[in-house]
Amino acid sequence: MELNLDLANASPVITVNYSKIELWLVGCGGTGSWLAPSLVRLGRVLCNQGKQVKLYFVDHDHVESANVLRQCFCDAEIGLNKAKTLALRYSLAWKMEITAIAQQFAPQWIVPSYNTLTIITACVDNAKARQSITQVLQYNNHRPTPDIWHLDCGNSQRSGQVLLGSHLSTNPNDYHFATLGCLRLPAPTIQQPELLIAQPEELADNNLSCEQLALINSQSLSINQRVASEAFDYLLQLITGKLRRFATYFDLESGSGKSLYTTQASIIEAILQVQHGVNNTTI
Repeated sequence: MELNLDLANASPVITVNYSKIELWLVGCGGTGSWLAPSLVRLGRVLCNQGKQVKLYFVDHDHVESANVLRQCFCDAEIGLNKAKTLALRYSLAWKMEITAIAQQFAPQWIVPSYNTLTIITACVDNAKARQSITQVLQYNNHRPTPDIWHLDCGNSQRSGQVLLGSHLSTNPNDYHFATLGCLRLPAPTIQQPELLIAQPEELADNNLSCEQLALINSQSLSINQRVASEAFDYLLQLITGKLRRFATYFDLESGSGKSLYTTQASIIEAILQVQHGVNNTTI
């Protein structure tokens, strides 16, 4: 077996020098509800380090009885907005101000500002929402170091992935490394274009019965927590300048997993595989 030295050769992902940070959680359901407390804890740590932190929870949906067992909600919260519920709960627990937005995400909400790092963690389950989030990466086009990062979380019944990116270019020449490390990464939707393809249950004219929809959306009780844990580590490593990977895939059934590391060759290979229609998610 050939030894993979990508991790040993990987460079850290470099972010802008920042005194202010905006942490956005878009989607407060399956994965988002489990990630929310970790995001607030991270905000608290950054505050203690002297950073100005703004936290945003975004979700237009309400807690339903079917959410209680798999998502991080209880019976008393049924009928309440998910973003507002989590914001109230964790703002009290961690003494952090959290802005809850009970709407679908809108790209115009993101406005780059001086000395500010913005990380949008997407825990959404549809192509339209991902497209809206992807649009904000256009702000990075003419900046030497990106101000905005998109961390995308996704899963099926027993498998999941976490992808990090900052740019929309499919030209490998746009991803050269600097002396200190990796400044740019292809957007999650560039790494995995199928994220922008609407699934049958997303289409307005789908003819699926309630029973069929329930079967499609049935998931392991542990998968969302696993994705949330992986995403939190990405966030932690990114803001501390220690992150050396940009995509992680795992499968609970087999216990297998793999990551793509931040080497020049790995990033170029990921882009070229997509251009040639090769699936790089096999684990």
